[in-house]
Amino acid sequence: MLAFSLVLNSLIFFLVLNWSYLKEKRENPDYPDKPISKLVFFPLALGIVFTLIVDLFKGIMVYQLIFFVIAAILLYWIFYVLKK
Repeated sequence: MLAFSLVLNSLIFFLVLNWSYLKEKRENPDYPDKPISKLVFFPLALGIVFTLIVDLFKGIMVYQLIFFVIAAILLYWIFYVLKK
């Protein structure tokens, strides 16, 4: 799932950042070339960073759910099991 997310995010950044350049290059082949660092590497880096941030938030959410379940079990045990 991580690889799919990385590819999808990188593709979206590539299209967003290079759409006008690709359109202009198709219409006018003499249009100057864009450096590969701006054409490929920058959208790839943004895709990697975005994927890492999103997966970090997913991980934080999972840990919060685990802590919530542990706290709920502990409170149930304190108020209902120990009360007897």
